[in-house]
Amino acid sequence: MSKRPISEEMLNAFVDRQLCPEDRLHILRSVARDQHLSQEICDRQRMKELVSFAYRQPDTPPANPRPPCRTFTWRWWRR
Repeated sequence: MSKRPISEEMLNAFVDRQLCPEDRLHILRSVARDQHLSQEICDRQRMKELVSFAYRQPDTPPANPRPPCRTFTWRWWRR
């Protein structure tokens, strides 16, 4: 098995799921042997999730908001 070096671009493409199946398999096999590489990929995935969370669009308000609760000024009981 050849020991191709894994570049920064390949790691980023791996995290973004943009690699062909052969390159993806090569990285997965390398991760199984190298704990440091495994940690590096986990860190990149965590960073990707944090960035996507920071830039996500806010939830849209409902189209028909609920009317506010009514408050009654009169009493049900006598004083």
